[in-house]
Amino acid sequence: MFKCPCMKGPPRDENSDEAHLHQPRDYKLYQQDLNPCCVLVLTTQKVVALFIVTGLILLPVGIALLFSSSTIYEQDFDYTDCWAPSGKLCKDIIKEGPEGTECTCDDKYDVDIPESVVNGDIKILYGIKNYYQNHRLYRLSQSFEQLLGHTEVVSACDFPYKDEEVNGVATGKTYYPCGMMANSYFTDTFTLTKKSTGEVLPLISQNISWSGDRDIKFKHAEFNSEKSAWPPLWQQWIDKDPANTFIPTTVQDERFINWMNPAAFPKFTKLYAKAVMEGKYTLTINYRYKVTDFGGQKFVRFSETSWMGGRSLFLGISYVMCGIACLGAAIFFTIISQQTRKKRHERKELIDRQLAVGHTTV
Repeated sequence: MFKCPCMKGPPRDENSDEAHLHQPRDYKLYQQDLNPCCVLVLTTQKVVALFIVTGLILLPVGIALLFSSSTIYEQDFDYTDCWAPSGKLCKDIIKEGPEGTECTCDDKYDVDIPESVVNGDIKILYGIKNYYQNHRLYRLSQSFEQLLGHTEVVSACDFPYKDEEVNGVATGKTYYPCGMMANSYFTDTFTLTKKSTGEVLPLISQNISWSGDRDIKFKHAEFNSEKSAWPPLWQQWIDKDPANTFIPTTVQDERFINWMNPAAFPKFTKLYAKAVMEGKYTLTINYRYKVTDFGGQKFVRFSETSWMGGRSLFLGISYVMCGIACLGAAIFFTIISQQTRKKRHERKELIDRQLAVGHTTV
């Protein structure tokens, strides 16, 4: 039921004696005029019907999302405490050894890709727990100008992640890329071997980052060894491994781009590679990245994606809970309406009886 219209009153004569000095002038610059409008008057039946329709829409959508998410293949392997061939934990070897120590996990992880995976498209992600990339100082410890290709302009990077020093003496070189984020780049690597043939599976590391980052935010700049130096932790790996199989050679490396996009939560995953997989594989991990210093954990995830993205129960649960809440609200308002209606009828009958008694008395 509608109540309309809401019309503005007649214009006021500014020159009349009735115009008050403290009232604003009747111009659009000073006054807001009410245009004709219609106000929807909601009844109990309309409100209950609205909640029922909304609930009946949200519930099936939520159930469909939950069912679709539960059928998506996803498998995690926590390798924080993997063993080395020497019989010691890799994390202890890394912690006790000098900088640049690496370890190959002796544990062989079996990856079984089910036949239900469509086209065998699998995303390989690495994850870290208890790692706060959203810390303000950590987040700001990078130079956006440098990442855009302006190597001569370096801002926001503070010592010791800005200018190179050797034995306390400045060399006049600037770290490229500078900052704490780049220096702490994730260095673990993963190798997949097909069990039936023993062949190493090629991993696809192209188009694993946002196109806007590749085309706009991260620009390639030629590395000038006279003016620039690799970050401290990168340099130790490059000196040890001249072939440089896992350290980025440019800021346009897509694994580096994914790392430089900070995560919002202390537990996060970042895309490492894509692969076309079917059948059974053996996962081998080269353990380099330290997490024991801050009580962290590491894991690798194999995940399939569908029309709704990766596996996540949050969206489906949200729809189901909202649908149940809407139906519950409809039942609640129906009960309240029935009770108030009953009281109104009882009050009306009481008044009618009183009036009837009054008429008979007269």
